[in-house]
Amino acid sequence: MSLIYIFAASPMEAEPVRKIGTPSSPDSHFRCGENELVLITGGMGPRNAREKADLTFRSGYGAPSGRKPDVAMTIGLCGGLIDPMKEGAVVTYEECLSTEDHNQSLSCSGVFTDSLMSRLKASDIRCDRVIGITSSRIAINQIERSMLANRGAVVVDMESFSILEVAASANVPVVILRVVSDSVDRKLPDFNRALDARGGLDSRKALRVALASPWSTAKLLAANRRAMRALTEALQVILSSRCFEGSVIH
Repeated sequence: MSLIYIFAASPMEAEPVRKIGTPSSPDSHFRCGENELVLITGGMGPRNAREKADLTFRSGYGAPSGRKPDVAMTIGLCGGLIDPMKEGAVVTYEECLSTEDHNQSLSCSGVFTDSLMSRLKASDIRCDRVIGITSSRIAINQIERSMLANRGAVVVDMESFSILEVAASANVPVVILRVVSDSVDRKLPDFNRALDARGGLDSRKALRVALASPWSTAKLLAANRRAMRALTEALQVILSSRCFEGSVIH
């Protein structure tokens, strides 16, 4: 049985785990197959993700008997930075960059990533191994996406690097599973105007941004729903399997 810490930025991105897992006590704990899951909803943005991960690994987050997790898994949506990364593409990170630290790249667990990809392939789910980048801003147009792609990344999110960084200091291997929700050619409403001082989304400001761009927002929400269905399907395969069984391996 594996103990898996699962990090999701938002309740929406955490929902697949709640659908798949059988709840246990406390309410952040689930069982799926032979695996024990601890779901951590950490908030949007690098700062919130880093603080939540740090608190989680320092406190043990209620893990049974203080047991160390076999793996930390980051899940959610991401944006495509190059043409091949189409909406709905399932990806797992080989490594992650950061817009806040231009000199560092953090690697995910090669062994566990290989296992994850093998399980998905056996279920006829395509998963691409990619280089991602974590940004404190939302890449809303092709110009911003091209600037991130020039760093060598092909997808972008707002949390993965922070979680990788903290997990590395705790000597816990990490895998990242995300689905592309917006491709390089999709122009998004400027939700950067709704980010608060901590880098999270202010719901009132976000509503005003959404109402100012109703058509773009509607298309984005539809794309998000499609991506979440793909994420749920992939997680069902992974979390019900013995994908991360064994000793802690980087």
